[in-house]
Amino acid sequence: MTITVASGAAVTAAALLEAAALIERSGISGLYVTCSEDHVTISVSPLAGDARQRASAAAALGELVGAGPCRQRNNLTGSPAAWLACAGHAGDAIIEIIAHLAVRAVPGGTLAAGPGGQQAAIAAGQQLPAGWRWVTDLDGQDAGQREVA
Repeated sequence: MTITVASGAAVTAAALLEAAALIERSGISGLYVTCSEDHVTISVSPLAGDARQRASAAAALGELVGAGPCRQRNNLTGSPAAWLACAGHAGDAIIEIIAHLAVRAVPGGTLAAGPGGQQAAIAAGQQLPAGWRWVTDLDGQDAGQREVA
């Protein structure tokens, strides 16, 4: 019995090739890629357009890797930050798609939305309350639940 063992470099190169084929198939520009062994992160940069265009690009890439809808993720500690994320596979590689979002600064802090849709400014240095999310450049004046199909 022969067991083939791929080196870390070979696994990384194979994952990058899978990502390159995916990007070519998508036709989307304004992306950057990071890779660690069999895990690839494709980030939709501001060069891809405004928040809605970046969300659309992330959703399209997610569809190509068989991911579910992109969902908003929030930095719960430290500086306020939010991004859209989804994950799937291309070949043997795990592909994570992310698109960073701008959070809304308001007098007194950063705007956040609660589970009931209420909004409040969170002062600098304060943590986002459980169940709340940062209001981003994808939100209209009435912040609701965040999911991009």
